[in-house]
Amino acid sequence: MFRLIKKGNKLNSIIYNYCPRCQTEKFWPENNPYKNIFVNNRGDIGSCKNCNLKYEIEPGFWYGAMYVSYGLTVFIATLVWLIINAFNKDIDIFFQIFIISFSLIFLLPVVYFLSRLIWINLFVSYNK
Repeated sequence: MFRLIKKGNKLNSIIYNYCPRCQTEKFWPENNPYKNIFVNNRGDIGSCKNCNLKYEIEPGFWYGAMYVSYGLTVFIATLVWLIINAFNKDIDIFFQIFIISFSLIFLLPVVYFLSRLIWINLFVSYNK
């Protein structure tokens, strides 16, 4: 498989959905965020099968992923707003809010998927 980012880089783990320590096993069972909606990292996929990394490092570890989720949500909302205003500046403000809200609700599984991957990669380093 052709990879743009080499193994051992944190972006490799985030983009390709790998365990942050070994980068050989999948962090989420599926690469598609919409198939992982009802999967949690505590019970369903609690640890890596290859390196035995426990994904919930301490109780309440995933609360920090909310900060990453907030940042991703603000980024997406700003990006959608810029795209809306780049094409048509005469759109009603309430319709803009509707479009932004709809896009955030539609992308909620993607934000959840990425926020947990980014959060655990901040604390766990690659180890051969």
